[in-house]
Amino acid sequence: MKTHDHNAQGVKSSLIAIEADFNAELNKYINVVETATLVSQNQGGVSTDGRGIRSSRIFTRQVLSGLSLLKLLSHSSPHDLLWDVGSVASLSRNLIEGFLSLYYFGLEKISDEEAELRFFIAQRHRNIELYNIRKAYNIPSSELEDFKNGIPIETDRIKNHLFFKTLTEAQKKRILNGAEMYKTRQEFEAEIPFCKGLIANYRQLSNLVHPLPLYIEQISNDHGRGLGSVGEIGYCLLCTMFGRKYLAASTVGIVDHFPNHFSSQIKKEIDNLRNLIHEGF
Repeated sequence: MKTHDHNAQGVKSSLIAIEADFNAELNKYINVVETATLVSQNQGGVSTDGRGIRSSRIFTRQVLSGLSLLKLLSHSSPHDLLWDVGSVASLSRNLIEGFLSLYYFGLEKISDEEAELRFFIAQRHRNIELYNIRKAYNIPSSELEDFKNGIPIETDRIKNHLFFKTLTEAQKKRILNGAEMYKTRQEFEAEIPFCKGLIANYRQLSNLVHPLPLYIEQISNDHGRGLGSVGEIGYCLLCTMFGRKYLAASTVGIVDHFPNHFSSQIKKEIDNLRNLIHEGF
């Protein structure tokens, strides 16, 4: 009996500690979401080019994902929260993917020539996906003719582009096989200083998102049912940290990309956000 009481007390102490850590992290995440929402509400009317427009659109999606994650995480008490690790991990992973897209399609400093190639690649990817989706739905072949004729022309345009010739053979192959980017997560991790650990973080989140052995084999009467075990809260804490990091990086990136558009008050909020990209990592 004493051993049982001692173990129960240990679990209770661990639960109190992890809840305190989670609440502290949640407050940081709320700060990021509030600032990101403020920036999103004030990005209208910005004078920019095509990459800038895509940046704003991707950032809008980032803010929506951030708000959705906050809804999953916010309750009056941790005891009222459904600790849905899979859904939390999915939204956190979305924020990582969203940042990489934001960086690649909008924020990264590249030449006009490279920007044009990336646009051509993105348009071809969109048309390939539309074609495959409609074909899978058995749309009449006559309605797919524009895609059948247009996609080869887009492929030739990419192959003949001057910047395409500067890519590595692996990058060329990736694009011709239908990828929307010629950079991989490994390359992003190597190029962006605060993306250190990206591959490991992404893999861990993916194992939580999908019904894979790494997570489902941990499900028991006490864990994996959304009731708030130490493990579930710990996973949600980790996911919140990843979400905070990449939403903060997206928000700082957008404001830095349009330095003349946002007010001094927003820039002050952004300066407070910079440390939250790195804190805890």
